[in-house]
Amino acid sequence: MNEHPTVSAAYIDETHLQHLEQLSDEEFWDYARKLAHQEPVAAQPEECLECTLSNGSCLIPLSALNEVVLPPHRLALLPATPEWMPGVVAWRGQVIAVIDLSMYLSGHMLDLSNGILLIADNAGLALGLLVPAIGQTASIQHNVQVASKDPTATVEKAEQASPWYLPSRAIFVKGIQKGSLVLDVPSLLADAVQQIETAALNG
Repeated sequence: MNEHPTVSAAYIDETHLQHLEQLSDEEFWDYARKLAHQEPVAAQPEECLECTLSNGSCLIPLSALNEVVLPPHRLALLPATPEWMPGVVAWRGQVIAVIDLSMYLSGHMLDLSNGILLIADNAGLALGLLVPAIGQTASIQHNVQVASKDPTATVEKAEQASPWYLPSRAIFVKGIQKGSLVLDVPSLLADAVQQIETAALNG
């Protein structure tokens, strides 16, 4: 029997269609069975930074971060801002809003005078995420075995763990890895920006 080219189900060109038309019934079904048993392309692991928060920890994708800034930080307070926004800070010639990530997620305030400032990117707009401390990086792969230093680590669904975050923040938690929240950072930042803008308009 002729060898058949491997093809993605999402793309079949005209030449391949002509090839299929020339197959006998037996060859066609043999080829179809081979396609059905092809291994799906594995999702690439995502590198994340572990952050210690007030009541737990979270994982933030490195792809969402521009820089990690060590203390001290000179924050300027602004009127009419959400309670989880301690102020703004100068960063690389920009004035950016700073979010107390612990308070945003859980409603609990900490002394962040020696906190770590993570510069995150939201559709080209820089925002600061202030966290008490950071840990190591970890590789996660959702819904499968995690390719990290601990081969037994897996990402669980958020509802499988006892949440310490506010119910309104559940939509920003993609899952749990060994007790750490895996955050949907783009959605979280978009929500924070919207709340900051709303507070400014209503202030």
